[in-house]
Amino acid sequence: MQNTTSNEADSGADHRAAVRFETDLPVRIDGAHGRTFNISAQGIYFETDIPQQLGALVNFTLEFNLYGQTHHMLCEAKVVRLEEQGARIGVGARLLAPFFAGEETAEIVAVAVPQPQAANAA
Repeated sequence: MQNTTSNEADSGADHRAAVRFETDLPVRIDGAHGRTFNISAQGIYFETDIPQQLGALVNFTLEFNLYGQTHHMLCEAKVVRLEEQGARIGVGARLLAPFFAGEETAEIVAVAVPQPQAANAA
């Protein structure tokens, strides 16, 4: 498999609109395991053994720890890049709909988003 990209990335310019963070998180896709390498608010890059199609929608689950608790984030993304990585396949995908399983959403949002402080009345 050769490096394959969407037309957007063919120009060679970096069109990323969001800051990317290096990661090493477990990912599950179609019952198989993989690992993330980076993630941003808009996209993700991970490796898997499961073949993907450029332009296809893919559903996967990320596992991460926050404040000592393990959480699973279910994601939907569009495959925008495929790369051969030895026996594995590197997948670059644009996130469409990240969401949390069960009732975790309110708990994580409350922890991760600071609440505005009341104005001091003098």
